[in-house]
Amino acid sequence: MSFNQIKEIQSVSIQASGPIMVLLAAIGFGFNPLFAQILFAQGMSAEMVTLYRFILPGILLSFYLPTPAALWPEVSRMLMIGFANGIGIFAYFYALQTLASATAILIYYTYPFFSLLLGVLVFKRSVNTNSVLSASLVLIAASLVIDPAALSMESKFALIGCFLAPLVFAFQIQYLAKPKQSLTAPRRMAWGTLGHLIVLIPLAIYCAPQMIFPVEASGWWALIGLAFIAAAIPQLLFVMGAIKTKPEIIAIFGSAELVVAMLSCALLLDQSLTRLDITAMLLVMIALAIRHPAPKKESKPQQTDFHFSKAVVQPLKQAS
Repeated sequence: MSFNQIKEIQSVSIQASGPIMVLLAAIGFGFNPLFAQILFAQGMSAEMVTLYRFILPGILLSFYLPTPAALWPEVSRMLMIGFANGIGIFAYFYALQTLASATAILIYYTYPFFSLLLGVLVFKRSVNTNSVLSASLVLIAASLVIDPAALSMESKFALIGCFLAPLVFAFQIQYLAKPKQSLTAPRRMAWGTLGHLIVLIPLAIYCAPQMIFPVEASGWWALIGLAFIAAAIPQLLFVMGAIKTKPEIIAIFGSAELVVAMLSCALLLDQSLTRLDITAMLLVMIALAIRHPAPKKESKPQQTDFHFSKAVVQPLKQAS
């Protein structure tokens, strides 16, 4: 085998490593509902499960917290986004505990619709046809699985609260598409995660949960899985893989998170999926996989164009 052939094989391997890491990250993130519901079944509260979900990544990312004083305004913005995100994720986990898991998971994936809406109304961005089509498919998918008439009053509050997570994520998507100051990805994640913990730690103390640690071995395994398999490891894989992967590939592989989330709960927790659930899941996958045209090269780059494929990348970076 010649040197050029060896070099070509190595180049192909490097190009393939990025998408593979993104796919593995999406699969890992998809196990969040499974591990959370195992802990719920053992009596742990939503606020404790949410706290455990973020506290380990927060510890690992704490090494990136030192930041030059000139970037403190951006740090404060990431803290505020993280604070809001922590409330949204708690609402999502509470919905997982209260509603059918398929309903909560699909509501979480309505963030493309909110991203488009906030992009137009708040950030004054223009949109293309594919963006509108993607958001419309997501909205149709959510309407298939939501039946307010069949819900109790507590479930209705959980349903309304569950929309907070995709709404906050959508704002995060739009802001990170054009942040006010440049900040490295690890530092941005570190300060965002700290913002999560600023709200989640006092919330856990205020709620005074009866169970702080799992009492069964399966609960400890679920806790380790939630912290490592569904949080720290996929977050690291995504950061390493995203820089080597095209945005449209990230969007397609990112849909694996939805599939894993729904099927793992259905198969391993014996939760049934209706035809409407499956149809809604397929619609969301199609919406995430729609390829958006690359911007045309011009003498001056257009800063106002909003391409949904780029927007899909950021929530996975900040997940969970």
